[in-house]
Formats: sequence, structure tokens, C-alpha cells
Amino acid sequence: MEWIPHDSHVTTDDADVKFDEHGLPILNSWQDWYRLRKISSSSPVALLASFPLTLYYAIQHFGCVPLTVATMLERPMRVHVVGIEKELNFVDLFREVGYLLPKDSIKIDMTWIVREDMLPQNSKGGKSLSLQLTSNVTLTIVAGRYGDSLDPDFDFNGSPDMIVGMNAGLYAYDSWRHVVTYLYTHPNVIGVFTDYNEHSGLNCASLGGSKSRKSLCINPFRQPRAMPVYCMNLPQFSNGFVYIFNEQELE
Repeated sequence: MEWIPHDSHVTTDDADVKFDEHGLPILNSWQDWYRLRKISSSSPVALLASFPLTLYYAIQHFGCVPLTVATMLERPMRVHVVGIEKELNFVDLFREVGYLLPKDSIKIDMTWIVREDMLPQNSKGGKSLSLQLTSNVTLTIVAGRYGDSLDPDFDFNGSPDMIVGMNAGLYAYDSWRHVVTYLYTHPNVIGVFTDYNEHSGLNCASLGGSKSRKSLCINPFRQPRAMPVYCMNLPQFSNGFVYIFNEQELE
């Protein structure tokens, strides 16, 4: 058993796991992932893997419609991740998203939106940086304000199929207003957000209407260590709760 996953793609030959109609392994707990990737149960890798696994969970669990459309159009599924900060410190871990996806049949075009002062220095003075994480996942890091200085429909490699915000706190910063407005006006785009605690998650989910509010649930890939917050007597976890805007189902 290993402490971190091997740099290798999961295949349908892997035992003890079920796959969905797109060939994605169905993972509903840390135990599922640790077992699939043959990681020692004593490994603390979940403390950081919460971020790529939450992103994978969003794609597998809520992205059936855009995955189907992207496959029919023979193009990558486009995922915009807004509010990126600490994730820049462990970009390599997001290769796990690609390793969990079918190697040949599904491709993801992932864009991270960051503040201009956070763009990596090796971007050579430009406002974007592109990386090939795996053979099926491309990552572009773009500096700017989503929906303000950056137009989601024109400043990227196509309009998004899904927008993801981890530990978003939609009421915390004014910049999230542009993201919410975009989702209001583009009901065909799915929004997946996580929050630290249930109270904040419920309030923020309400911005998407009653269906979004009812979608709030515990994220199975929350960080498995509670965060000490002394100003409130509530359970607090990084990526603790997840909720959906514009949830879609295949008919």
C-alpha cells in the first residue's frame, strides 16, 4: 500500500469499483478512493486531495449532461474554477482528476481564475499560463475578475459547461456577484460550490433558488479534519458542504 496514488490511469479492469455510463469510477467516500488507488488507510493525503477529489466528484456526480453533450460534439468538457488561491500550491495533485477519467474517451478543458497578483511568475509577463496536466486534462490559469474584466463567453476556450467554486462563501466577496449573475442568465451552465459550514452553505445556496437550497448536502470528499473556529459552535470543514445551481438531468 502507498501513501500517495501512483501516476497512472484508472481502468475498468480495476476491481471493487463501479463505473457510470461514461466510464467514470463512482466514488462516494474516501474509503472508495483509498481502496481504488491502493493507498494506505494511514495516509494523510486526503487533507490536500479534498480539492481534486471534490472537483472530480462535481464532474462525475453532477456533470452527466455536459459530459454527454461534449462527447457528442467531440470536444472537451469545459470547467471554469473560480476563486482559486491555495490550490496554486499543489497544482500537480489535480492530475488525479485526469487519472480517474477515461484516458481516451473524455477530455477536460479546465480554467482556473486567479487574482492578477497570484499568477505564477513563469507566465512570462502574460495574463495566462497553460499546462498539460495529463493526456486528457488541460489546465489554463487566467488572471482577472470573472464576469467583470473577464467575459466567461469570450475570454476563454469557449463558454463553460460547469463553474466550480470551492470554499466559495458567495456572500463573502463582491466578486462572487458576477458569478451568480452569470449562472442566473445561463441556466444551461451548472454551478457547483462548496462551503465550510452548513449555515453559510444554506444561505449561499439560497441565491440559486429553492432547488439549490434543497441540494445542500455533506461533501463526501470534505477535508477529514475539522477546522477550529471559535466564533461559532458549528462543525467547520474545508469543502465541507456542497450545493448546486442549475442542476441538470438527462431525459
